[in-house]
Amino acid sequence: MKKISIFSLSFLFVIALFTSCRKSDNPSLPALTRIPLPLVLKDPTGDANISGQNPAAFTGKFTVDVFFPNEKPAKMDAVVIKNGDKTNVKVIQADITTFPTTITVTGTQLANLFGGVPIVAGDNFQVSVDVTTTSGLKIQGFPVTGNAYASGIAAQPGSSTVITYIALCSFVNTAFDAVYTVVRDDWADYAAGETVNVDAGPGVNQISVYAYPSPAYGTNRKPMICNVDPVTFAVTIPEQVIGDYFGSPPNSTASGTGTVNPCGDNITLSITVKAFGGTYADNVLVLEK
Repeated sequence: MKKISIFSLSFLFVIALFTSCRKSDNPSLPALTRIPLPLVLKDPTGDANISGQNPAAFTGKFTVDVFFPNEKPAKMDAVVIKNGDKTNVKVIQADITTFPTTITVTGTQLANLFGGVPIVAGDNFQVSVDVTTTSGLKIQGFPVTGNAYASGIAAQPGSSTVITYIALCSFVNTAFDAVYTVVRDDWADYAAGETVNVDAGPGVNQISVYAYPSPAYGTNRKPMICNVDPVTFAVTIPEQVIGDYFGSPPNSTASGTGTVNPCGDNITLSITVKAFGGTYADNVLVLEK
């Protein structure tokens, strides 16, 4: 009987608490405002990401719409930030009032929006919208503090308030058809600052490095054919003849491993050279375009 009495009193207290929390009883409680939920999606007819090798060729397309068709804003402004910097928001297109609207953005446009700084591999651009309601309230797509929308929004099937374009490089061997500067050469055929020629091919996943022997130390020079994994960018160099060192028996060879930057910016190799009757392993060669 005592437990029942306590429960009854507690239950009555809870009822009293809830009935006392009406807005009419507490006019300081803010009114709830309905905010149209934007829907921002990549258009598959545009580029999904930005080429790190040729960012000016990028043409992205995205649609701006509302998630709930009956909840329309006064307008939306398509905005973008670079590399997550919410203090530097740029407008791609202002005063969007028709939904859905398809918008095109180019690599040149993105670079110009952010001071003309060239886009490089690793840069990312996030696109969202600022929403202005019919009452004049503005909801920023990228507020400096906090998030524009509750975390549960993303859990709604099909919802999307932000899209991202990333500057990526895929391996294309023609990107390595250039003159490279020697940064490090453990084999000491080159001093830092000297140059080495690199060509594409002969295969689509190969590059040709004209390194050893250097013109100062050898004859009958042949390129090192480097096999590049187009997914991991790891390099393998099967043992092959590279030329003849002065004072050494003919047909010196090289083999090794390494890695390349897929944009073609740098090459790092660990090379084993067989010359002068010996085997010399783990000679690091670093080249930069």
